Amino acid sequence: MMSESCPDTILDINTNNKSKHTDRSIRNRRLTDNWFRRLPMFRTGAVVLVTVLLISVMFPAAGTSPGVNAPSGGGADTPNAQQAEADANGTDTDGDGLSDSLERSVYGTDPTDPDTDGDGYPDGMEVRCEQAIPDADPLRTDIYVEVDSTQSTTLSDSVQASIVETFDNAPVSNPDGSTGIDMHLVTDDTNLSANGTVYSKPRAGLGNDIYDFRANHSEHRSDGYYYVLLTEDVAYNGDDYFVGAGRPEIAAMERFDSTRITASLFMHEFGHAMGLDAHQDGIDEERYSRTEYDSVMNYNGLYRQLTYSNGTDSVGRNEWQFVAENRTQPDIQCAANGTCSSRCTQA
Repeated sequence: MMSESCPDTILDINTNNKSKHTDRSIRNRRLTDNWFRRLPMFRTGAVVLVTVLLISVMFPAAGTSPGVNAPSGGGADTPNAQQAEADANGTDTDGDGLSDSLERSVYGTDPTDPDTDGDGYPDGMEVRCEQAIPDADPLRTDIYVEVDSTQSTTLSDSVQASIVETFDNAPVSNPDGSTGIDMHLVTDDTNLSANGTVYSKPRAGLGNDIYDFRANHSEHRSDGYYYVLLTEDVAYNGDDYFVGAGRPEIAAMERFDSTRITASLFMHEFGHAMGLDAHQDGIDEERYSRTEYDSVMNYNGLYRQLTYSNGTDSVGRNEWQFVAENRTQPDIQCAANGTCSSRCTQA
């Protein structure tokens, strides 16, 4: 919360009048003084008037703010209880769970667009659902991923840092004037039981495919998280030659000792989870050089780089723009007959 200090009110009365006067002016002043003293009613009234004026300066009337305390500059503070109550009863043109007044004056979001930054999370949910989507920003693109593992370890800190940095450097613009995407990796369960190879397509039995693990172990699916599983052996389309597999909203992959190899594989399979499919030109192929198709989705770029194409190469597909604006996104389960933010504790 912002704090303000009220400067002391100093009343400086100069009683040392060094101006020279003629005798006549002194006599006139004394006559005036004597006349005033002979009117006690006026003298008392003057004292009362001065007192009232001083009180009005030091203690402004309710509903007004003293000029000396008026803050300068800008900045959005957390809404207090009165603001939250007013928000609940205020006009919400776009139905995102925030009143138009709070969107304009506090959060800087668009009161006519329920998702100002276009990341799939309504503005009200990004503001109020800290427990579900921690550190969400309604003015920056946020992506959340739950990572489980059938092994005793999960993604190393260095791998996570590489992935987060790659998204942070993405050449995409945000409503707040910044660039980049905020990637939130939530490493969750480890030592999950797998029934041998984990397949990319549904199979009979438990623990056989990536869909089993998401259905039985995902704790954040209703919050719109993607799901990635680390495991010992992966099969893509029934072929365990592959070390990773990505399907819409989900992916499975093996983990390696090398930070770059593991991070690059994550970016590749997660690209599939976001909708960068193998039927698109150059994806999962080796016919383009890295110069011709500068992307981790290019088999010639896999394990050598982490980033997606920005559209300036020969293939000309801006994959980062696709990720920011058109990627496949998991559904968010909102409260029945209410906004997504109504399922969360109000800020």
